[in-house]
This record gives sequence, C-alpha cells and structure tokens, in this order.
Amino acid sequence: MKLVINGETFDYDMEHRPLSEALAIEKAWGRRYAEWQQELGGGSAEAWAVFAWTVWRRDGREVELADLLEGRLDFDYTELMRSFNKGIAEELKAEDPTSGAEPLTDPDGTATTSGSTSGRSLRSSGSAPGKPGS
Repeated sequence: MKLVINGETFDYDMEHRPLSEALAIEKAWGRRYAEWQQELGGGSAEAWAVFAWTVWRRDGREVELADLLEGRLDFDYTELMRSFNKGIAEELKAEDPTSGAEPLTDPDGTATTSGSTSGRSLRSSGSAPGKPGS
C-alpha cells in the first residue's frame, strides 16, 4: 500500500507485522498492541499518530513517538487518511476485480429455495401453514 505523510510516499505492507514492531508499539505507546488495533479501527487520532510512527520506523527513520503525541512533530492527518483509504480501496478492488454484480439466480436454481419446498407456495395457499384452507 502507498501511504502519504507530509507529501512523501511510503510503501507499507499491511499484511505483515513483525512481533518486534508490535512490541515496539507497546513499549513506545505504553499500551497493549490489541488496544492500539482497536483504537486505530475506531479512528483515534493518537492511534493514527502511532501508525505514522510505524510507517516512518519501517522506513528506517528515528522518530520519537512522544514527539508526535506531544505535537513537537506534526503531519497532515487528512493526507495520511486519504492515502490509507485509497490504498484500502485499491487492495479490495485487486482482490475482487468484478463489478460486484452477481447472477440473479443460482446456476442450479434459486439459492434461497429449499429443495423440500413444494410446488405450491404458502403465499398462494390462502391459509396459514398447517391449517386447511377455508
């Protein structure tokens, strides 16, 4: 995935996270890695600062997380979010290149119709299930 931070583009592999990175997140942030994942998914700005820190860290940059969290080092949050969302959309499109259209019926018949359904529909029977018609 291509991520943009302060106009600079970074390649970032979202599929793999080394244990050393998860441990570094816990040590630098002072919270559990699972909390970071939850906060990131919830849109926490602090968690996204940690995310930017991991991007820079993978690129070999020595950045103090405290500098980000305390505002001594800043970046364009919207730019990062746009590039992240664009990257996710591109990955999803690459995984499923179809238009999203599905056939109206299952090749062997209607997928929602049970094989044990009688030819006579309950809707057209004029009576409730298990009760004789009037």
